[in-house]
Parts: sequence; structure tokens; C-alpha cells
Amino acid sequence: MKYGGVIGAFNCQGAGWDKEERRIRGFKHCYKTVEGSVHVKDVEWDQKSEARGMGLAEEYAVYLHQADSLQLMTSKSDPIHVVLNSLTFELFSFVPIKKMGRKGVRFAPIGLTNMLNSGGTVQGLEYEGLDAKMKIKGGGSFLAYSDHSPKKCIVNGQEVGFEWVDERSKLTFSFPWNEEAGGVSEVIVQY
Repeated sequence: MKYGGVIGAFNCQGAGWDKEERRIRGFKHCYKTVEGSVHVKDVEWDQKSEARGMGLAEEYAVYLHQADSLQLMTSKSDPIHVVLNSLTFELFSFVPIKKMGRKGVRFAPIGLTNMLNSGGTVQGLEYEGLDAKMKIKGGGSFLAYSDHSPKKCIVNGQEVGFEWVDERSKLTFSFPWNEEAGGVSEVIVQY
């Protein structure tokens, strides 16, 4: 993930190799629920030099993939509590929120939520005034944290309809796979 960090939480208890069937299968008598917590400080931002600055952001948008939930977090926030039943998981995408322009529009691209690593679909990101310009690989449902409704969203030069939910600061729109460009679409969100 170039523009954020991801943490995966998995509960694999109760699964294992069955020698007789020669495959991995579940053993219900071993199923156990596990609990834990996840925090932005758990992301190893110092593993790559280009990610170090992201670990110093004031605020993050956090997307929980399985719960389809968008939350905000700072380095001083309480951790996110997670409960996982056996053979389930949750992916947490942490994306630094950028303040754009004099309006102070707050924006963070989560990526394509129909992909397991939604943030990995964001291949390029730059901010120019009140525009967020991105290269997104894939097709499907795009999600961003946005505390203002944009004026327009443009995909590959064409304006697309979008949905913005004020109380959740959730911006969504969809677009198809861009065959001509190997699946990479030019996406612009304008404020």
C-alpha cells in the first residue's frame, strides 16, 4: 500500500491439515473466539522510507473491510476493539487525511472496496489546490473519506455520479475496469 498502511487480523483457530483428507479443514470442537485491539501505532510505518512521514499524520481514516465501516483515528485515540469468530478476519486500512486548499477540505482515498487490499488499488496520488488526482488500478466501488461534498468526480475524463454521506464523511462512486490502460484509471475529485 503506497498511500497508507494495512493491518490484517485473522482467527485461524479450529482449522488445520487433515492427513486423511489431505486438505485444510475446520475442526468445530477447536473453534474459539478471539479478541484484541488495533491502533494506528501498530502499523510499521518505518519499514519503508517513503512511508515514515505517513506515520506522523495528525489524523487517519480507518476502513474496516469486513465490517464496511469508516472511522477516524489519531495517534491519541483509543484502539479499535475487534472480536473475531473462528475462521474469520478483518482488514484495517489506515490512510492519512490530507487538508486541501484554503477551505481545509479533509480527504483520504481508501481505494476500491471490492478488493481485499483496497488501499493497494491506489497507484498514484497527488494534491493540486482543491483537486485530489489519483491513479486507481481495477474497477468497482471507490471509497474516500471526505468531510465536504465534492463539486465533481471525474474518471478517465468523464464526469461520474457520486454519493456523499455527510454524517459519515463517506464519498463513493463506481467505475469499470479500464481495458485500454491495463486497468489503471485516472480519477480526479474536485472541490
